Amino acid sequence: MSLNIFEYVNNLATAWYKQSEAIFTQGEESDGKMYFVSEGELSVSRQIEGADYTIATLGPGAFFGEMAILNRNPRSATIRVVSKHAKLGYIDEPMFLRISRNDPVFPFSLLKLILERTAEVEDSIAETRHKLLEMKSGAGGDPYSMG
Repeated sequence: MSLNIFEYVNNLATAWYKQSEAIFTQGEESDGKMYFVSEGELSVSRQIEGADYTIATLGPGAFFGEMAILNRNPRSATIRVVSKHAKLGYIDEPMFLRISRNDPVFPFSLLKLILERTAEVEDSIAETRHKLLEMKSGAGGDPYSMG
């Protein structure tokens, strides 16, 4: 899933990040920015019960942090550069509103991609639930036990 923000904005603010640098961390207060990957690769990770889990990898054309445009809730994941460097474009709420006024297709395209992402997460949850039930019925015990 990607959205070429450069189709909508000519002078997008950009920033370079180094390998291992965090763009933001889970639980951090939102800066209100949504990011677009222009170059490089990033990991998306979440901390669950004290352990870090990589849940996605993002490359050129990907976007993240879209919820910061809609609300100022704390960040729900950590985004970190895994390639040698990464170039990211970003927009904030005022820029989002300007782009939307000039090109109403932009928020529609973004919403469509967010809905696709949500459907993928729901499918993943259903698949995980199914695997847990299989483990429980096959092991005859606790689905979280490993032995």
